[in-house]
Order: sequence, then structure tokens, then C-alpha cells
Amino acid sequence: MTYSALTLKYLKHNFFRSFGMTILPAILFGIFAQPLSMIEVIVSIGRKEKTYTSFIEIFKTINHVDKPLRFFLIVIAMILSLFFVSLLVGSTRQKMRYGSYMAGKTRNFLGHINDNFVPVFKYMIVLFVSLEAVAVLLSTFLYTSIKIFNNALPACIVSTIIFVICELWFLSMTSLTIPNMTMKGYGLGKSMGMSVYELSARIFRVFLAIFWVFVLCVIPMVLIMVFPFKFMPLVLTLFSVLFYWILITYISILIYVVYFDVEEIEREDQKGE
Repeated sequence: MTYSALTLKYLKHNFFRSFGMTILPAILFGIFAQPLSMIEVIVSIGRKEKTYTSFIEIFKTINHVDKPLRFFLIVIAMILSLFFVSLLVGSTRQKMRYGSYMAGKTRNFLGHINDNFVPVFKYMIVLFVSLEAVAVLLSTFLYTSIKIFNNALPACIVSTIIFVICELWFLSMTSLTIPNMTMKGYGLGKSMGMSVYELSARIFRVFLAIFWVFVLCVIPMVLIMVFPFKFMPLVLTLFSVLFYWILITYISILIYVVYFDVEEIEREDQKGE
């Protein structure tokens, strides 16, 4: 079975528990962090609605730092997500490894957070840095395209697609970083290196498992932004919440599905199915 099928199968059997753990950070991110802010820039460029006079102006829009309060709330959402993602990956690892959540024991609830908080925090820092690098480079390319081309829309679209694919490829290559830290006790650098090495023969499978879900979540939001209507902000916020909710939950499960397959570890949760 493909990694996507295995992940969806796990979610089918553990739907409410898995999605219940990520609903709060998804709501906060969905309200305060527009995941497709770069599309907002491209749409305004295509319609010539706004003239971007500097790289910083585009970067602030993409990076959500145009409004200090909004940026502060995004940081709060990131901090909260550390706890909930730690809980989700910890419970997922336990379910796959032992076949049981051992539900009802508070010490397990706190233990998942305690055991996984640091690995999740370290990896989130890596993802944050990579996203910031993409934001800087994409802002540079978008601003350069505006200055060079009379019709900058095609170049802006191509640049955005390329950088999004690069970020998803990086996420795919390093997807075993958290499992390597939690299961093997490796440090961040070694875990990332091992992830790249272990997935060298499986990278396309992992990338496709992430890519199709990302595209499925993105298409409705792109259509809403390209074809605006009366209640567009409200509907867009709803789809933003769904975007974060689905991706955070799906990827948190996927990384352990891939890890158990790569390490050829028998999953206890699959016995009896």
C-alpha cells in the first residue's frame, strides 16, 4: 500500500482522537495566518490592484508581519501547536508501537508532551527557518519580476510554484527527523541527515504522499481568491482552518507510517485488522 493509503487507513480508525488533538492550533492558524498569502500578492499583481514599491512590502505581506498584533497571535498559535503536535506524534508512536493509547491515564497524556516537545520544537525551528528562506527568496523573485516584465503574472506564478515544490521537497526529505529523535535518541543534525539518507530510495513516494494532499487543500482557496464573492473572507478563513487542520494531522501521522516502513518495524496497531 502507498504511504497515503496507510496514513488514511490509520486516520479512519483513529479519526476523532487524531483530529481532536489539532483542532485548536488549526483554528488559530486559520484565523490569523493566511496560508496562501503569496497568492494574494500574485492576484493583486495580475489585476494591477496594488503597486509594490519594495521587496519589504511583498515580504511583509507573505510573512504576515504587516500587522504586529496579527504576527504576535501567530507566534502564540505556534507555541500552542508545539504542545498539541507533541501529543499527537507521541500518541501515534505509542499506538503503532504497542497497539494501544493506554487512554485514561494522565501520566501518559503528559508523558507524550514531555517526551516529544523538544524534538517537535527543534524540527519546527528548522521548518520555520526554511519557510523564512523561501519567503525571502520568493519576495525577491516576485519584486524582480515586477520590475523587469511588463506582464509579471506568468513569471510570478512559475516562481511561486517552484518555491512551493522546493519547500515540500525539503519537508519530504526531512520527514523522519522527529521519529529519528524520538525512537533512536539522535540529535537534530544526525536525525535530519539520517532522514535524507533513509529516504533516498523512497523520496518520490513520500513527496507525492504530501503533495497531493497539499494540492487538494490549496485548490479551493486559490479559486476563492481568484474569483472573489461577497462572503469571501469568511469562507477563505474556513478553508484556511481546514488547510492547517488536515495538513498538521495528516503529516504528523505520515511521518510515523513512513518510519515504521523504512525501519521494517511491525506495527502493533495493524494486527487483527
